[in-house]
Amino acid sequence: MLSIVIPAYNEEKRIGNAINTLEKWLPSSEIIVIFDGKDKTPEVARLFQAKIYESKERLGKGGAIKEGIRRSTGERIFVIDADIPLSKDDALRMISTDADLVIPKRKIIGMPWKRRFLHGSFIFLVKLFFPSLANISDFQGGAKVLNGNKAKNVLDEIIINDLLIDINLIYAFKRRKYKVREIEVGYVHDESNSKISRSLIKVIILMFLSLIKLRVYYSPLRGILQSKTFLKVQDLILRRLR
Repeated sequence: MLSIVIPAYNEEKRIGNAINTLEKWLPSSEIIVIFDGKDKTPEVARLFQAKIYESKERLGKGGAIKEGIRRSTGERIFVIDADIPLSKDDALRMISTDADLVIPKRKIIGMPWKRRFLHGSFIFLVKLFFPSLANISDFQGGAKVLNGNKAKNVLDEIIINDLLIDINLIYAFKRRKYKVREIEVGYVHDESNSKISRSLIKVIILMFLSLIKLRVYYSPLRGILQSKTFLKVQDLILRRLR
């Protein structure tokens, strides 16, 4: 069986279409909606055959994906954003690909030059911090397919609760020598409903801090992450950015 996980922070406008589309594409799949917002996403989702988990606390996209992985029962897990950034054909190709982790290699259409520049700069930084990921072309395609058992095996080292969870997952799978494959997909960027674009500077800073956190976690300096001083500094920065 296939489990479909949809992280849904305030997605009441898109969640109905997302579930309806996925039910048509992938009938008999388990659909799990992880909600950590304050709108009517759960009420809309309950109109469909989906399981809803409502968190009283903000999980972040990474936290929502982790919760979805924990709650999934399928042999394979298809994680996808509520805007459904793939065509049906691309989604089915990803799901049918024989690998432990399948990620999209996007041919992006419609992304503003500023976002495109930052996207390229971010990829450069990730490869600078993690040289073993040099052969990966894209890190945040809005969809991924995971082997259910192996995804649960790596959960203990998935420390990122924000947008950088994709890098954390890819690196964790690569470290364990699990099979990771990229599949080229078409991708039309939707700027009108982009949560990232509305808070671009904040997102850039938070992603850079998370990248440093992840690099330190996988280094001999890992103990620093548990130090009271580091946690206080991190909390202070996050509070100022909220």
